[in-house]
Amino acid sequence: MQILVEVHPKHKLEKLVKTISLLEPFDGFDVPDSPLGLPSPLASVVGTLIRQTLRDDKKRVIINQRTLDINELFIHSLSVTSKMMGFDVTFTRGDKPKIGKEVGYVSPEDAVRIAKGYGVMSGLMLSMRKNKEEIEERIRNGNADFYLVLRLEDPEQLNRLNTSLMIPYVIVKTEKNKEVASTLNQPTIEAEKAIDFIMSLKEKGINNVLLSALGDYETLLQILKKI
Repeated sequence: MQILVEVHPKHKLEKLVKTISLLEPFDGFDVPDSPLGLPSPLASVVGTLIRQTLRDDKKRVIINQRTLDINELFIHSLSVTSKMMGFDVTFTRGDKPKIGKEVGYVSPEDAVRIAKGYGVMSGLMLSMRKNKEEIEERIRNGNADFYLVLRLEDPEQLNRLNTSLMIPYVIVKTEKNKEVASTLNQPTIEAEKAIDFIMSLKEKGINNVLLSALGDYETLLQILKKI
């Protein structure tokens, strides 16, 4: 099983490089794109920094891309960039931008089609709050190479689903982040229960999991050592 970690883009280069170096033990990285519709360093730039800092082409780097902010030309250019740098890309509509207007005429599904045309591994978001029929249809018709699974509360929700393409997003609640975690519209798992949760996912056929602790990287590193 591969354990990926979410990297929250920092605005200072030195801090970001330090964070990337700290997280080197993980199998790969996922970089959000303008979370909550707020300005942040471009995910492709952070991904490039990961490549340059770690000098390891075997590390999986997934960059997220909001389609609300972009047109088709940008998707083609992002695909060329991702092919060159060895990135996977997850497309999502994203939250409404806090600055400026939406573009938003390209769907995540259309973006996947464009990126796959360049040979880029391309994914979509998959919410477990949908019913089983909707989830199955999403997997069947999305034509994505992988799906980042959101709002997963119990591994039993994965029963009788094709888990081979799924990457569950697991938010670990810690003493440091508990106040922020309580404001999220996402389920969380307490740090002391995280390993059992991850092992249960493995039993369901999950091959990759994405961990986030909202910046509490030390806790994630401790969990990684015990897996």
